[in-house]
Amino acid sequence: MKKITKLKRYTTLPILLDMLDRKKLTLLTPDLWDDKNDSAVIHAYKSRKAIKSLHAVCLSQGDDTVHHWKTFSGGGSGCMIEFDAPKLFELLKGIPGIRHGVVRYKKLSDVEGKNFVIDLDQMPFTKRWPYRCEEEYRIILEGDHPESFYDIDMPLNLIRRITVSQQMPRSVFKTIKGYLKGITKNPESKIYQSTLYENKRWIKCFSQD
Repeated sequence: MKKITKLKRYTTLPILLDMLDRKKLTLLTPDLWDDKNDSAVIHAYKSRKAIKSLHAVCLSQGDDTVHHWKTFSGGGSGCMIEFDAPKLFELLKGIPGIRHGVVRYKKLSDVEGKNFVIDLDQMPFTKRWPYRCEEEYRIILEGDHPESFYDIDMPLNLIRRITVSQQMPRSVFKTIKGYLKGITKNPESKIYQSTLYENKRWIKCFSQD
């Protein structure tokens, strides 16, 4: 398995601002997930292991895709937070009930039938094949936490860079960039605007005579 050096969270500006202001990484109950295939597997896992609560945060170890931005960071307020993976893993070591790992993707034909067997502990890290482009890395917390969320204290130096949606007007991005540099208290913070929908370097390669 390749060494994971960075992990990305695709989200929206309000979630980013909350993270920076409170210095918290928030894990949510799967009840709030849009993908009901995924949340149903988690519920089955909880039932089979008699776990009272499970919270999770879903990250990506892969490259940017339109799917990531459209699904998790759509619109002008979308953004991507890139974490320093080794620092994040070190932080997670001291938290009881935390598990994390790469998500494995299975076809429907893989799981149907009497011969299908899965390691119970791998269930929370198993997802349907159509989602394989996400290249997900999942952090889960098992325990007895009644709230719909669980906060982990997080130093801001875990964040390597922030990328804001290209759909945000350029003038607005300049304002947001200045504000983000201020809230992180680091004028050298790496804050960029995505070039997913219009990359001038790509266009130039096809525009030359």
